Amino acid sequence: MATLGFVVVLYVTWIGAWLLIGLLEDLVGWPATADDRTFYWTVWRIILWMVPAALVMRYSGIGILEALKGKGLRSILSWGGGVGLLIGMEVCIRLWMGEPPDVPVLNWQLVSTVIMAPLAEEFAFRGAVLGGLLKKYSFGIANALSSLFFVGAHMPGWYFSGTLVENVTKPVGGALSIFILGLIFGFVVFKSRSVASGMIAHAINNFVSVL
Repeated sequence: MATLGFVVVLYVTWIGAWLLIGLLEDLVGWPATADDRTFYWTVWRIILWMVPAALVMRYSGIGILEALKGKGLRSILSWGGGVGLLIGMEVCIRLWMGEPPDVPVLNWQLVSTVIMAPLAEEFAFRGAVLGGLLKKYSFGIANALSSLFFVGAHMPGWYFSGTLVENVTKPVGGALSIFILGLIFGFVVFKSRSVASGMIAHAINNFVSVL
């Protein structure tokens, strides 16, 4: 099955990207800055996530433009923006109950977090993976599986950052939260028939998370 093969290849190559950055840092001292690392991961997200996802979608008979347009701009903004703002509002309330959020500095890391990551992750997991699974399974099963795979894609980063156990076991902000967000983004994409709406909701969530 093309969808499962894509997920396996993505996991393996993403682990390879983490191994490679460690070798580069040891051998040549690059990437040396936060901007360097942002560039590194942006390139690999395009190569390992977005390009293969586009090929899988085409192989599975999923039109990329149709997957982005869905039911139209109003539906995209209503579902993506509306759900994104609901998620963001909940996070903002929790932040304000603790301490006022910081205003993030506009830099390449912020652009990567708010724009590049949602584009790549939604294109891959709600476009290629969820779209492919929906051809074989009901929405509930397909959404749950794609959300589990979405969590799995974060595990190499947690492992190489030394936070795997923490993220798997903590109830908020770790694997469980990402699984739930995956379900929400999948629902948004399913209702609007547009991956773009998932990207918008995801981007709003990521922006609020860096406050």
